[in-house]
Amino acid sequence: MSDLLSASSLLMAIAAILFSLWYSEIARAIEIAPKQYPEDNIALRQTVTAVLLSKAIPVAMMALAIALIFLPDALKLARESYIVYAQNGCTAFDKYDAVRTAFCFVTVLSCVLAGYMGTLVVQLLSLRKRLS
Repeated sequence: MSDLLSASSLLMAIAAILFSLWYSEIARAIEIAPKQYPEDNIALRQTVTAVLLSKAIPVAMMALAIALIFLPDALKLARESYIVYAQNGCTAFDKYDAVRTAFCFVTVLSCVLAGYMGTLVVQLLSLRKRLS
């Protein structure tokens, strides 16, 4: 289990670092306002496309891949924990395992990051369409 936690934490750390490095550019691109005439939007569209393809989509795909890779194991652990708790009540806390809990937490964080990045990608795609 500790190897699984190490792998998921390492991959999540890489995704979080990329997210933190590129978030300001992604946020700036999302705040671009379309101009009245389509000819004025050509450079803005290129900027949005570049941010979308080089930053937003790669981080979103990485976070989604991390979530999908580790989600089955996290769901299995959550199910097992629920069964133990349902059978034993509060005495189930004697079987608490911080490593398993941390693994589930990292997986949840990767799901949250994937969802948030998915939202940003959709916003950039929508903006890109409005700039056409």
